[in-house]
Amino acid sequence: MSTVPDIESVGVVGGSLGGLFQAVALAELGLDVTVWERSAGRPDDRGAGIVLQPSVAWFLSTFCDVDPDRISVPVTHRQFFARDGRSHHTLMRQQMISWGAIYKSLRDRLDSARYHDGQSVTALTPRRDAVDIHVGDAVHSVHSVDLAIIADGSASRHRGLVAPDRAPHYAGYVAYRGVIDETDLPAELSAVFRDRFSFYDGEHTQFLCYFIPGDFGAVAPGSRRMNWVWYVRADAAGLDRITTDRDGTAYGLSLPPGLIAPQVHAELLDRARTLLPEPLRRLVEGTREPFAQAILDGRVGRMRQGRMLLTGDAAFVVRPHTAASAEKAAADAITLFTALQQLPSMDAALAAWEKNRLAEGTALYRHGIDLGQRLGLNDPTPTTATGAGRTL
Repeated sequence: MSTVPDIESVGVVGGSLGGLFQAVALAELGLDVTVWERSAGRPDDRGAGIVLQPSVAWFLSTFCDVDPDRISVPVTHRQFFARDGRSHHTLMRQQMISWGAIYKSLRDRLDSARYHDGQSVTALTPRRDAVDIHVGDAVHSVHSVDLAIIADGSASRHRGLVAPDRAPHYAGYVAYRGVIDETDLPAELSAVFRDRFSFYDGEHTQFLCYFIPGDFGAVAPGSRRMNWVWYVRADAAGLDRITTDRDGTAYGLSLPPGLIAPQVHAELLDRARTLLPEPLRRLVEGTREPFAQAILDGRVGRMRQGRMLLTGDAAFVVRPHTAASAEKAAADAITLFTALQQLPSMDAALAAWEKNRLAEGTALYRHGIDLGQRLGLNDPTPTTATGAGRTL
């Protein structure tokens, strides 16, 4: 039984990283935790790269009994390219991990009976001492919990229950992304990037790349992947073109791998040949299925309404330059775990948690905008983001 005051059951809306961090941590407190995720099936590991930050590493080690060094790829230097392909290096040790490696570690730790995929939460109804979670279209599928955690990502359907009129805004540029199996890279090209976190800063653009684990954490030689990200400015019409697939289906805020329209892909390759240093151009040319996401800015003025909380990207959407989206979600969970352990009531714990997380989220939000400004990427007239995007 839980020793946490005033709370025994928790419902988590959203089963990606933000929701899983919370579910794993709160289950460790002895709470009865249930997760509902609208997507069906265990997702493929698309290989999207993440810089391994301290809170994520600590969480994996402490709560999941996973050594983060065994599922991440070390780099020893940062490498900075000039347009002519020459580069210089600075010593900076970091660890690179993939979304899939973190996801697998969290899912493996959480009892599978607690995780319900393919089940969409349609409504949350707050009551004085509980929250009713409505799942699916069945009228009778209502689950009453002591605490509801909204963790359904940047395109959250339920954010407005806690923070009305706080939809994220499009920042005026997109991130093209790609992954290449290590075995598909020519040996001489692979050597250019080995042990390096590589950057190219051009006019109103930035390109970065590094090796990450392969399938759900594989780091053996030959099993890794090269991960690259290219930030490119795009107005609202350009965003619509980039995120409309080859069959004319509009995805809104992101485009999954394998769906890029031929004309958009051709334009991407032309841009790479015109603007990028030769080693980076070869990465773009060697990527079979590039994908894309809109860069968003999202902040909230509150993260708690009664017994409902916002966490992860459902609260603050920070730019990828901060390398802090997963870190922020892990810290949200660690801080809540600690507050519920140490404070005398749920109300006191949630109030302390919200104060802490609002401060950090606001700081990261502003830092991301500052970084975009330094890179010349910011849109001077951002617009409210619309469309159903994938949680990244």
